[in-house]
Amino acid sequence: SLPDGTLATPYNQTILATGGTGSKTFATTTGALPTGLTLSTAGVLSGTPTVPGSFSFTVTATDTVGANGSQAYTVMIA
Repeated sequence: SLPDGTLATPYNQTILATGGTGSKTFATTTGALPTGLTLSTAGVLSGTPTVPGSFSFTVTATDTVGANGSQAYTVMIA
């Protein structure tokens, strides 16, 4: 799970994936990140939330041979 955030307060969390082969790249595959946040290909969710609410999204990690796994998250911005 990911911690909830606070409106107009910087947010920084790293999403990790285990298993697979080699390094992983991360992408949002469904839903929407909290407005003001971005997900880097290294799995760092960061930025400053600009809109309150509940945001549900799925992150997919893909390894060097193309295998992938996904995890759904919900982050509340208050």
